[in-house]
Amino acid sequence: MADLSTSDSTPHRPRKSGRKPSPQAEKQRHVVSVRLTDAEHERLTREAERHQLSQGEVLRSVWFKQHTATRLPTPPTPEEARQLAQLAGMAANLNQLTKLAHLQQDQRAGATTVLGQMHHLLKRLTGEAS
Repeated sequence: MADLSTSDSTPHRPRKSGRKPSPQAEKQRHVVSVRLTDAEHERLTREAERHQLSQGEVLRSVWFKQHTATRLPTPPTPEEARQLAQLAGMAANLNQLTKLAHLQQDQRAGATTVLGQMHHLLKRLTGEAS
């Protein structure tokens, strides 16, 4: 009877799943402990929540002279978020009207209405509304 194991076959190794490792130079391997007062900790927590970052990311951004208050965009207010969602909806309507226009269907009235609404909303978002 022939031996089933051959010298050129390699044993089956299961594949590693998950994220591929980053280059050694980019790994964050060091941990630094910092003592903060209650007020400092509260401020760091607020800043991290405001910009939706971890506390470490906020501290690193300051360390690298990327002041979070001036470099990161402030999160939109609920009113601005509502207006941006409304603007996205209007853009979708305009795309539909454009598609219909390419099919040789007259959409001037609808396009004029949507463009007017978009113009008004953009003026409000940029603070030009009177």
